[in-house]
Amino acid sequence: MDGLLSWWDSVEEWLTGLPFVPQLIVTLLVVIPLATLIAVAVNFLVRKLVALLARRDVGDDHGLGI
Repeated sequence: MDGLLSWWDSVEEWLTGLPFVPQLIVTLLVVIPLATLIAVAVNFLVRKLVALLARRDVGDDHGLGI
């Protein structure tokens, strides 16, 4: 875990050391695809969860209530 945090700190330091325009370009090239992938994954998981918890039709339901 320390290695990952150290790597992240170095990336963050490198990114904040860039001028504004390159910083913006790098951020957009990384953040937009990453956010899109996360949104697709969350959408997939929510659909699976809703399908799992959704009401199901009962085979012997005749539609007259109780």
